[in-house]
Amino acid sequence: MSGSGPEGGAAVRIGLVVTRVLDLAILLLLAAAILMPRPDVKVKPALPPDPVMRQRVAELQTELMATPGNVPAALELADIFMDLRHPDWAFASLAGALDAHPDDHRLHHLASLALADHFEPAYAYTEAGKALTLCESGSAVACGEAERGRLDLLKSTLERVKNLDMRRDPNSAKEQLIKALRMTYIPKKAAQKPGKASAPSPAPTPKPGTQP
Repeated sequence: MSGSGPEGGAAVRIGLVVTRVLDLAILLLLAAAILMPRPDVKVKPALPPDPVMRQRVAELQTELMATPGNVPAALELADIFMDLRHPDWAFASLAGALDAHPDDHRLHHLASLALADHFEPAYAYTEAGKALTLCESGSAVACGEAERGRLDLLKSTLERVKNLDMRRDPNSAKEQLIKALRMTYIPKKAAQKPGKASAPSPAPTPKPGTQP
């Protein structure tokens, strides 16, 4: 029978080795295609190179690891991540504090902003509603009239887009947001050019028979 004997066995082993090498090469190529960035992709660092900022983030993360319910640390870290355009990190930073202090409107307010920035309008609307309810009925911390107004505006704005897919239909979401915000334009007074003082108004002409 052809292929029998030592020579046939060696040929089979060589064929298997070649097949495995080809499979491994294909896997390596796929890994390179998936993991390596495209030439047109600009890779940016997750955190800015500022050492002071990095140190502060590390300190706040250490505090939250030791005490997840630390509200001031959670709020500060979430604010930093929001400024760095990492809303998912911001929301994750608030998780422990929200579990420990669900009656703090500030946590729900910032959670709503993070979810909205992460294109989750339905969940953002829910968090905005919780924040407004706490502000009106009694939050763990004081909530002034100005803050209540901002929360009311946030909730009414998110109500318009809560059922929209902001990723697939950003134009409709933008249109609804503009309608909700109703931005008003207040024209500024034209600045007077230097060196051109306004001419003084002429003195009134004295009437006959009166002294100047």
